[in-house]
Amino acid sequence: MATRSSGRIDEIEALGVRVEEFDFRRSSLNPLHQVGTVRRIAQLIRKEAPDVVHVVAMQPMVLTAMAARFAPRTRYVMHLTGLGFLGISQVRAIRAIRPAAMAALGGVLKRPDAWLLVENPEDHGFLVENGVETDSRVTILPGAGIDEAKFPALPPRSTTTVKAAFVGRMIRSKGVEVLAQASRLLRDRGVVVDISLFGDADADNPEAISEAQLKAWQQEGLLTWHGRVEDVAGIWRASDICVLPSTSREGMPRAVLEAASSRRPLIVTDVPGSRHFVRDGLEGLIVPPANAEALAEALARLAGDSELRARMGQAARTRILDGFTIDHVKRGIRDAYIGLVCQRVL
Repeated sequence: MATRSSGRIDEIEALGVRVEEFDFRRSSLNPLHQVGTVRRIAQLIRKEAPDVVHVVAMQPMVLTAMAARFAPRTRYVMHLTGLGFLGISQVRAIRAIRPAAMAALGGVLKRPDAWLLVENPEDHGFLVENGVETDSRVTILPGAGIDEAKFPALPPRSTTTVKAAFVGRMIRSKGVEVLAQASRLLRDRGVVVDISLFGDADADNPEAISEAQLKAWQQEGLLTWHGRVEDVAGIWRASDICVLPSTSREGMPRAVLEAASSRRPLIVTDVPGSRHFVRDGLEGLIVPPANAEALAEALARLAGDSELRARMGQAARTRILDGFTIDHVKRGIRDAYIGLVCQRVL
């Protein structure tokens, strides 16, 4: 496994996996750095001579596709977990390089010895619209999958103050700013909802919300920022509602799946990924992206109706068990590998 250290490499090595530290620097636009990264990937493929190269996330996929021109022929599994900065950014520099990036990716995925894994059909549609053809060599996975035993169904909380939790990176495209605005609207209307944020500030991300801003919202009494928390299951034990007000497309948001497995109702925005799991009025509520008024109304509605929260929470848990567990993901990846081998044989 070639990956940037997140402080958990020892856990990966304990599984018997040999790890080579490799920093893709997802936010870097430095062409010289990216050329060097492509060279290192090609060198790694030549050195390891793998039967399959399984690449996860958009930027590593594009860089590996470029490296494939300089590496020995092998099979590729391109595993898209979301379009990321390269796919969604409207920054001029990113928009300028996107066609070349899609062309490189398409050059690999059109081969019979390559397979695409995506987490929702709309991300696959985005690639096709941008010239990336995969024929039938594509599998739609239910996100990263949830271990339903680690996130068991929880009973509704007995509380007078309803708690809503956001779990994710503190970046603008996750809608954190919109959530702060919605909290201000609720406060002005006298609706009490305790809103907590759990996740890193992600300072390297161009969309990062500064720690100073997060602390300012906290001092204003709009929300509480807890930073990164390892016990995510504990977050849902102490919360009544999961909220993810993304302003741009998602892959298949893990926080939503974990909350759903825990039998918590969901408030998400009408963006790819989120709307692939949540059906409005069933597992939760869907609101327009970047609309603080609609988000505040959804929070107020769920906060004021415990029976609705319980009913939607149960529906969310049922949806997980029907197709979004880790076993479903394993089956999808296994079938993709079998299909890849059969394509190569034919």
